[in-house]
Amino acid sequence: MKTQLSFIILLILGLSSAVSAQQTRATAGRYGVFIQTDRLLHGPRYIIERLETNVGQTDWKPVYTTDESPHSATDLVARLTLLTRKNPLYELPADSLIELLYARYRDVSTVDSLESYGWNPQYLEAFGIGFLDTAVVQNRRYDYRIRPLTVAGSGASRSPVTVSVPGPTIAATARSIRHSADGSVVKITYLLRRTTPDLAGARLLRATYNQTGFAECGAEWGFRKGKKDSLFLEITDANARHKMVYQYVVLLNDFLGNESRPSDTLTIANLRPLEQLPAILSFRTSSEEASNAIRLSWQLSSVKDVRSIEIWRSDRYDDGYRRIASALPTDTTYSDNRVDPIRGYYYQIRPNGTYDALPASVRVSGMLRANRLALLPPSHLKLTQLNDTLYFRWQRADVDTRGYYIYVSNSAMGSMMPYSGIILSTDSMVHYRIPVSKLAVGVGYRWAVVAVNTSYNTGPLSQIVYSDPRLPDRVATPLNPELVVKEGHALLIWENMRDIDPYVRGYVVERQTDDEKTFKELYRQTPADRAQNSYEDGSVEPGHRYTYRIWAYGLNDKRSAFSPEVVYFAALSPVLPVRGVVAVVTDKGVRVGWDAPLDKSLEKILVYRYTAKTERPRLMGTLPGRQIEFIDREATPGISYFYSIVAVQTDNRESAPTDPVGVEWQ
Repeated sequence: MKTQLSFIILLILGLSSAVSAQQTRATAGRYGVFIQTDRLLHGPRYIIERLETNVGQTDWKPVYTTDESPHSATDLVARLTLLTRKNPLYELPADSLIELLYARYRDVSTVDSLESYGWNPQYLEAFGIGFLDTAVVQNRRYDYRIRPLTVAGSGASRSPVTVSVPGPTIAATARSIRHSADGSVVKITYLLRRTTPDLAGARLLRATYNQTGFAECGAEWGFRKGKKDSLFLEITDANARHKMVYQYVVLLNDFLGNESRPSDTLTIANLRPLEQLPAILSFRTSSEEASNAIRLSWQLSSVKDVRSIEIWRSDRYDDGYRRIASALPTDTTYSDNRVDPIRGYYYQIRPNGTYDALPASVRVSGMLRANRLALLPPSHLKLTQLNDTLYFRWQRADVDTRGYYIYVSNSAMGSMMPYSGIILSTDSMVHYRIPVSKLAVGVGYRWAVVAVNTSYNTGPLSQIVYSDPRLPDRVATPLNPELVVKEGHALLIWENMRDIDPYVRGYVVERQTDDEKTFKELYRQTPADRAQNSYEDGSVEPGHRYTYRIWAYGLNDKRSAFSPEVVYFAALSPVLPVRGVVAVVTDKGVRVGWDAPLDKSLEKILVYRYTAKTERPRLMGTLPGRQIEFIDREATPGISYFYSIVAVQTDNRESAPTDPVGVEWQ
């Protein structure tokens, strides 16, 4: 079983190797077309055939038969040496490196194990699994196919692959990240992106600024690996002349001569440090009130090779600098009149030379002293009170206005004092609002606005506007309500809150009956009642429960909370039973009689009967309330009967049963 399993595994691996071996790759470039016949090392030899498709050829022509695998490191060196004639990008490494590479080649089975050498056409052809076809013509298209070389001849060909000469532009890019020059050597570092293992080198083109075109300059270059698999191109141009301005462009290429797009043009002046511009000896500012400007003055050690002097300004010390002017090399002063008084500014000067710019100077602060008077007040001041807020609106005093102060007074003749902090605004129409909750209750105010200009001088007061006194958000809640029960009346009394809160204008009494779910307004006082602290309800009825609560109201519909609730209830008078109940036997039956009821509002009379053997009385009749007798025609002689009378009111309330009255019918 194990033997069969091992055979199956070997068969699967053999099939996988056969599939991998059937991969054919053809790549075109400036130096020819490279055909890779296999990815397996130490494999069979192949015959490579070519067909030119542009001219209508139909016959395949053999162009090359791959070599056997190299037998030694010496054999590998000999092959690599011969191949250097086919491609100027091919190079011959040191013998020690070839020996290490051959030792690794001998122990592995695929080109993937050779790392970057598995992408190099020179080494792939030396290993016998590739061929660089240099007998091709540019701007034509070719088909290639391969046949395995066998003892009997050639085997079946694989599917052909088509290539166009030259190849496409490679995707790799180069971006300059730093450069330096010391007057004799120019050094540039490029960061490479989107690189592939077949990247072979670079071409550096150089031009003298505004004098010559771009050409190769013979600079030295080399690749350097950085962190996180980043790749850098280091270039050293030792042929640069002193005090010359150069422009550089780099193009990356692969082993077949395909190149990338040119990098961005880099302009470098080959100067010694700080030889291009003089030193800045002094730089200071001063205030010129007469011209309403800040004056800048500076001194340079020399103006040789200085083309201009840029002046930069910011409102902040650390950042935000913008160029505001450019002075001549011979100028030593500049007046900045686009400034506001009493406002800090920060300045730098940056001299520009023939080749480069000097680093910025130190940062110097400047300020224009206050020199303008505020002569005009704000105009058209309006005050509107809406939803517990005061809304102010006015027009700007003049174009030099920086902000405003609001002044206030709570008396008719007193002096006005500042109420707000500075309100910064340069708009032609200014709006401001004050919540009424910040003002004292019950006090009227006078208001005015004062303008502040850019010199921080204040002008005269605007016209006066008035605001109504602020009313409290709530009035006092009625306290200690009490209820006095009278015959058919309910007298409600509470403390007079006008003694505590002068803003109470009146009271509202609400009532809820026992058959209602909510309180309803029962009584609302008018100003003519002068906030009387009592109310008498004459609509109460006995037997019903009434709940009362009170709340006060003031000006502008302000109201208090609800007072504690008080309850009124008067019980109904009991129903009086009838009197003088007698029972006698007649020829018609047992006659039950009673005196006329004292309560004339009785609705009905109920007559009950029971015997010694019954557990509960039986209703024998229901009579009108004014009737005074009842004849029991169902009575049977020989039985003793007992009778009881119950009076019923119109609201179905019943009186207590009368004492039983007995009769014995013989």
